[in-house]
Amino acid sequence: MRNVVSLIVLLAFGFVVYSQSSELAYKFGFAELKKVAVLENDKKIKVKCDAYAWGFFDEIKLENRFQKCLNDYQAQGYTLIVDNSTSS
Repeated sequence: MRNVVSLIVLLAFGFVVYSQSSELAYKFGFAELKKVAVLENDKKIKVKCDAYAWGFFDEIKLENRFQKCLNDYQAQGYTLIVDNSTSS
């Protein structure tokens, strides 16, 4: 019984430390960015543009690269069908 209580306390402590350390890391600029877009042309050919970064990164540079990919494919006649973008 004592081992079970110790394990529960240890897990609870680990969860609190983990949740606080992630929050503190995000405050100092450590983050995750994920963007995915699927485009399709009139021949039903699908292409994907994506950008992913984790840690300390230049968000503007990644956004520009992602937008360039979208613009290049849209100039070739592709249309956007799925856009999943998240950042934390």
